[in-house]
Amino acid sequence: MERHAQEKQQANRQYKNCLFVYLFTRKKKYALSLYNAMNHTDYTNAEELEFKVLEDVLFVRMKNDASFVFDSAMNLYEHQSTYSNNMPLRGLYYFADLYRKLIPTTILYQKKLVKIPVPKYIVFYNGPVEDMHESVKELHLSDAFLVPDETGGFEWTATVVNINPGYNEELFTRCEILREYAVFVEKVRKKTIVMSLNEAMRETIRECIEEGILLEFFKEYGEEMIAMEWYEVTQEMIWEIQREEALADAREEGLRQGIEQARMESEQVILLLKQEIAKLKEQLAAFQ
Repeated sequence: MERHAQEKQQANRQYKNCLFVYLFTRKKKYALSLYNAMNHTDYTNAEELEFKVLEDVLFVRMKNDASFVFDSAMNLYEHQSTYSNNMPLRGLYYFADLYRKLIPTTILYQKKLVKIPVPKYIVFYNGPVEDMHESVKELHLSDAFLVPDETGGFEWTATVVNINPGYNEELFTRCEILREYAVFVEKVRKKTIVMSLNEAMRETIRECIEEGILLEFFKEYGEEMIAMEWYEVTQEMIWEIQREEALADAREEGLRQGIEQARMESEQVILLLKQEIAKLKEQLAAFQ
């Protein structure tokens, strides 16, 4: 039992310390560079970025790597090494949580229209090219509908950008940090053929420092990342983590509903008291 708990802790540590998260949340200028590259803009003030990073949301499969509110848009950038046709549904879940954090539920019942940032969901993919050979691919939530719907009445899109070697070279010229990140990931992938992920990560970091790849970042965070423990995760461990988090979410939702029910009951009591007071006032006025 103790060993299983340690494995889950190691699994959490590995995925929470993903390099993509470090790059684009610890260095705002990197996030701004990526934004400019994706949108053909030339903004320079990285302090205008407002991070809304999700943590531990359906852990592993639904980890929001980097999102920011900027230029009237909420941009969610995610790295994936496994192709999935369920990316649009994941994106819908992500943004629902982000909007809940950004906008108080109480104002949704007001008459005035609530303005929200435009959602933009980008997945940077570097898994097997046989699973995705296109440079850019749009996946639509409507493809998952049980009954086909061509009206476009409700749609959610995931834009998948292939960052494997040989793809999207123009994007890399606009965002050098993304190119260097792709180089790093490719180096790790090749090393894991002959060594553990833990060894591959550490050796690749040292190698990149020598070659000037992600040099500024690794000068600041390299020792910290080398000291980390990086572990492979089994599907069984993922399912167990998800099961426990689903139970935690259910308990939280039950608590929220209990609070809401108590609030509604309190409002009802207050209304009844006001009615009784009004009746007493009428009776008093008639008596006088």
